[in-house]
Amino acid sequence: MKKNIYIIRHGETEYNRLQIMQGRSIDMSLNETGTTQANAFHEQYKSIPFELVYTSELKRSRESVKNFITATTHVIDDRITEISWGANEGKPIDNKVTQRFKRMMQEWSNGNLEHSIPGGESGKSLRDRLQSFIKDLSTRKEKHILVCTHGRALKMLITLLLNEDISEMEKYKHANTGLYLMEYSDNQFKLKKANDTSHLKSTL
Repeated sequence: MKKNIYIIRHGETEYNRLQIMQGRSIDMSLNETGTTQANAFHEQYKSIPFELVYTSELKRSRESVKNFITATTHVIDDRITEISWGANEGKPIDNKVTQRFKRMMQEWSNGNLEHSIPGGESGKSLRDRLQSFIKDLSTRKEKHILVCTHGRALKMLITLLLNEDISEMEKYKHANTGLYLMEYSDNQFKLKKANDTSHLKSTL
């Protein structure tokens, strides 16, 4: 059975605008720009007959697709929530924060998924919960599914869906409300759109 999975990152929050790390423990609402982005995404894709909407438990995820949630089945699934950034959470993206992040990504690329930013979640933990989500996603009977997740979780999710090495994840960009469209058929996910933001042209 063929089905289409629409995967987006949440809309902008004030921490996004200020370039402050959010992560799993920071539960911010969308700012004005984020709300505009969410409304623009809804306007462009409201004709898609979504039968199921997945969000994380965080407000920025739920608020980004709230116009779809009112019309279809909504599942809150913490397996698609953002990674815990540990010591980086709530901190401006300065040199210290950046160096911790770069070291983590280097360790993951070298195959050490046990590594994490101090106090944060490991790559293995993120991978394992997303693999569990993918397993369930592949068995769903709905033909049109919307998933609203978070930046790092999205990058890892797309990499896993395409059976690529973790070291490849940085090539996948993740604009606020950027869309990844995946087609699932014959037990395989295929990428149809990557970080599509055409819906945002009306907001410029």
